[in-house]
Amino acid sequence: MHLWDRFSEAIGALPARRVTWGLVLVFALWVLLDVLVLKFTGGLTQSTYDAMVRARVLAPAPDPRIVVVDIDEASLARMGKEFGRWPWPRDTLATVLEHIERQQPAAVVWDVLFSDADRLSPGGDAAFNEAAKRSVHSHFSVVRLPQSNDADSQIGKVALPSLWLAPHLQALLAEPRSAPQPSLPAATVALIPPGLPAVANGRLGYNNGYVDDDGVLRRYRYFERLSDGSAIQSLPLSVLSAIDSEAAGAYLVGASERIGGKDDLIVWPKRANAYPHLAFADVFMQAEGEPPWVPVPSLAGKVVIIGATAPSLHDIHPTPLSNMHAGVDALAVVVDNAMNQRQLRELPRGLQAALAIALCVALALWVQFKSAASLAPALLALPAALLGVSYLSLNGSPVFVDLHLSAALGLVFLAVLRFWSALRRVHWCLPPQGDVLAVWPLRRDAAWLEEPLDRLIDAVERHAPECRVLVCDSNVVWPATLRWPELARFAAVVGPPDALQRALPALTRQTQRLVQQAGPLSLLPMVPVHAGGEAALLAGRRLQLAQYAYQTWATFGALAPQAHAVPAPSTHNNPGKTT
Repeated sequence: MHLWDRFSEAIGALPARRVTWGLVLVFALWVLLDVLVLKFTGGLTQSTYDAMVRARVLAPAPDPRIVVVDIDEASLARMGKEFGRWPWPRDTLATVLEHIERQQPAAVVWDVLFSDADRLSPGGDAAFNEAAKRSVHSHFSVVRLPQSNDADSQIGKVALPSLWLAPHLQALLAEPRSAPQPSLPAATVALIPPGLPAVANGRLGYNNGYVDDDGVLRRYRYFERLSDGSAIQSLPLSVLSAIDSEAAGAYLVGASERIGGKDDLIVWPKRANAYPHLAFADVFMQAEGEPPWVPVPSLAGKVVIIGATAPSLHDIHPTPLSNMHAGVDALAVVVDNAMNQRQLRELPRGLQAALAIALCVALALWVQFKSAASLAPALLALPAALLGVSYLSLNGSPVFVDLHLSAALGLVFLAVLRFWSALRRVHWCLPPQGDVLAVWPLRRDAAWLEEPLDRLIDAVERHAPECRVLVCDSNVVWPATLRWPELARFAAVVGPPDALQRALPALTRQTQRLVQQAGPLSLLPMVPVHAGGEAALLAGRRLQLAQYAYQTWATFGALAPQAHAVPAPSTHNNPGKTT
């Protein structure tokens, strides 16, 4: 016997209950080890999540208050004739800012960095600095550097006070260290600071997009806690706190109560370029008193985001909606989410693990009271249904129900159970040992497919472990059907006469719903096979059992109508002659 045959027979001989609950224990330990220590599974497969986002039926409509003033390729070409390549002198930006401010917008959000002085055009810097000083609606962005560099930075709250949360918002972060601790040194932040004084003194927020391992932007960090318990705000949170301070406070209260500490999943609109764009060149022409090429609507009450979509300026991020999602459009989405209190939270990993373990326990209970074969349709249907729940939760739900762990664990659990069940059937359908075997023939109205066969094996395993099952193989895979279902209705329990006789009452009780007709026990003396080796001996025993089983099944005379003999042709009648 080959090593694999011995291994598979040993595995197939294991008791069903021990295998089922042993698998539950192994899978539960694996889930806990993964969640608490290894953290191999970090969430739904990223490409699957992206496909779900693109396939949503219900997606939020873009806020009509948001407008993008776009430094696109057309604006670069049109204004390049007078101002040269980007970056243009900042007095062009000052002209646009003052023009927008006169219209009383809700906010002017700058997706443009002002970190360096323009040495070629200091007059432009001075003009923009004055415009920024007069602006009451502007919000400027800074770039946050890695947190590991904070200790080496000298930039603190004194230098950029508006980057930190306002005191009344800071107080809402209900954590033990939510307020600055007197015993801790004031935190410093590593970032690229503004180069213009008016920008440094204006409303500030970091505008970092923290991508996942595959480089795709799926989450956004609206604020960041520092080592001393204080917190700095993002650009969208700066906008929200200026437009609706109550809403900003409500968001911070909810964030402080959240479990898990992950950044927020971004609630994406249906398409990547969902917000109206105005060419920067057209707004500049209107500000200069010239007719724009395309009419520019009023910006009163609008949240105006000024940024670039020109590919040559490289502000492009892959997102679930597009591999070439303009950064200013992604910023518009997170500003929209903040303004409309859209939050897509995730299930804590501990809860995901509990659901996965509960699913395995439920499957084990089903197998214990039914059979592993009865779960065959669930092998693909169950994971698909769980992923379907995850997909539905993306359509308007405030919580993304990530059931990938349950789906993956359920699929593997069912596959392992199915594989073991096949080995088990092989083991319990081998010929038993013994010089004389008792045969108990059985018939049912339907074929002995995998599910009833498993239940028969359960009964034999429990009450007559020395015996085995003899059955006509009848496993079929859709769309095929049984060619002779009449032959697949027969089975037999065979084994040592004493053991089978003792177990017969218990077997009869447990199989009464499976079996419609059972014959009496009969004895089969096994004729020894001397020629050949172990394989020949096994083949000889199988052949003797099969032949005898067919003879006993033939005694079930009520299965078919009596066959009529066909008379042989008469040899006395010849054509053309009479007798």
